[in-house]
Formats: sequence, C-alpha cells, structure tokens
Amino acid sequence: MNQPNPPTKFYALEKTGDTETTIHLYDEVGAFGAGSKEFLADLGKLDGQHIHLRINSPGGSVVEGTAIYNALRRHQGGLTVHIDALAASMASVIAMAGAPVYMADNALLMIHNPWTMSVGDSDQLRKEADLLDKLKSTLVNAYVRKTGMDQDQVAALMDAETWLDAVEAVALGFADAIEDGVAAAATATPAQLRARFDTFAKGMTADTPVEPPVAPGVLEHTTPAIEEIIELPPAQPAAPVAMIAAVDNIVAKYNAALAERDSLRDALALAKGQLASEREALARLERSLGLQAAEVVPFIQPHSDASADPVAEYLAALEAGDRKAASALFAKHKALLWAHRQKISKA
Repeated sequence: MNQPNPPTKFYALEKTGDTETTIHLYDEVGAFGAGSKEFLADLGKLDGQHIHLRINSPGGSVVEGTAIYNALRRHQGGLTVHIDALAASMASVIAMAGAPVYMADNALLMIHNPWTMSVGDSDQLRKEADLLDKLKSTLVNAYVRKTGMDQDQVAALMDAETWLDAVEAVALGFADAIEDGVAAAATATPAQLRARFDTFAKGMTADTPVEPPVAPGVLEHTTPAIEEIIELPPAQPAAPVAMIAAVDNIVAKYNAALAERDSLRDALALAKGQLASEREALARLERSLGLQAAEVVPFIQPHSDASADPVAEYLAALEAGDRKAASALFAKHKALLWAHRQKISKA
C-alpha cells in the first residue's frame, strides 16, 4: 500500500551555524497542505538555537499564522527577522515576533484587515463578520506590541491597507533597522507584488481566512535560490519607538517654552499699556492744574558778575582810595556809573 506523500512545506530550514538556524518563509502561510502543526514541530527541534527568519511572503491563513507567531515569540534562543522582499498581511504579523526586525532597503511591508469568502444566509454572514472583527483585534494586538502605537492608530492603518517601505516601517516601529536588500528582491515590481492580492484564492473557509495565491511568474522573480542568499552582517538595531518618544518630548518642551515666551510677551505688553495709560492720566492732571512737568531741569551757570553791584563796588573802591580799581570799574561799567552820577547830580 502506497503511503501518501507528505505535504510540501511553505518554509525551508537551513543550518547556518553551530547554534543558529535560518528559516526561509518564502511562500503563503499554510500553503500546500502544510500548516502550523508541521512548523511548530520543526521549531521545537531548534529549541535553544538562535533563529534567523527570512520572509518574502504575501501572507496566508490568519489562524495558522497566529499559531506560528505565538510559537516564535515563545522560542528560547532568540529570533531575528529579515524582511527580504515582502511581508504582507499575515506574514507581516509573523514578522512582529522578531527582536530585532531588519528590513531590506528595497522591501515592502503591508498590513490590512483580515477577509474571507463565505456563503449562507444573513445570520451566517453576520457571524462571519463578527469573526473577522475578532480576528482583526488579535492582529492589532500583535502590531501594537511591536510598535507601541495606539490600537486606534494601527486599526486605521489596517482599514486603509497600508503599504510601507523600509524607512516608513522603521519610523513607525514595525521594523528596527534597515539592511541591504538581496539582488533578487530588487527584480520584483510593485505590479507583481500587488498581483498577489488581486487574485482570489479558491476554496477558502470562514474559520481559516487566507490570502490569495501567488500570481504566476512572481515567485521566480522575487525568490532567490537558498544557496544564493547572502547572510548580511547584523546591523545595530534602532529603537524607533524610543526615538519617536524622545523627539515628541523635545517638541513638547519646545512648545512649552514658546508658550511661556508668548505669555511673558503678553504680560509685558499689558504692563506697557498700563504704564502708558498712567502717563497719559498724569499728563491730563498736570494740564488741568496748569503745570508742566519738566523732564530735564537745565543747570544755568550764572555770570560771574550776575550777583555783583557795580555801583556799590565803585563807591567802595573810591572810599578805600583804590583809584586803580575804581578806574577799572568805571571803564567797565561806564554807562551804568555815568547814569548813576547823573541821577545823583539831578537830586
């Protein structure tokens, strides 16, 4: 009796060191009949080893992918994720298990709401919609745990079906650092990547919603042979969430300083206005009293002879017999002394 052939795996394992193994997830999650059960069995054999998970996948089954995500988070030995070309839908959720997550500079990451195909009456379809909402909440939690974003922010990105390049993914916290992309990944065009989501899968069930199959001709363009993959030196992981928080803190302090400056300006303007009002009131009072406030009181240097009496000095000089002084005074104040003499004569 012939034994059935084991299902083809959607992933491949490669021993890359004494204490590390590389897993290539280069297909749809749960494709070819193999699911999380087989993946978890192989993962269990690697306990204690550091795993490098390399991803180029359009996604797949939410249920199978969630089991794989949780198993990778529990793995003892460490997990480094490399997004080589595409981590879309459920594959992007699996990538969130990595610590750290590296993303090739020419790779893409996509998040969206889970979806399914179903038939039935209105009650059955409502049940399917409720199930999808519950599945979405589990995916939101995975993204929130990695990025530190609010649930509402992540949900909005999923509603919009958001595609992120490496820079955007690192900025939002979905990835920790950017690394050089492999040459084969650069041959994938946006149209080819998008084709993975434009062809609907057949035979999908409500309890295991999956992503559409790979469009013909995509894998051979986007997936390099395992032996051609070059292990890149690890980059220093960034901390985008902490960096964003630090920037937000600096911006908040700057805004607070601006607000304090504006408050001081307003207070100064108010004080100036009050001073001007008081000065105007004082000026009106002075005008009503016939006063004029002098801002500067000039100092007048009196003439040296302003306080002297030429006539008295002249008479004193004559009484003293100082004819020279009397003569000088007469020459200097001739008109005054002559008028004084004429006055005395008339008297």
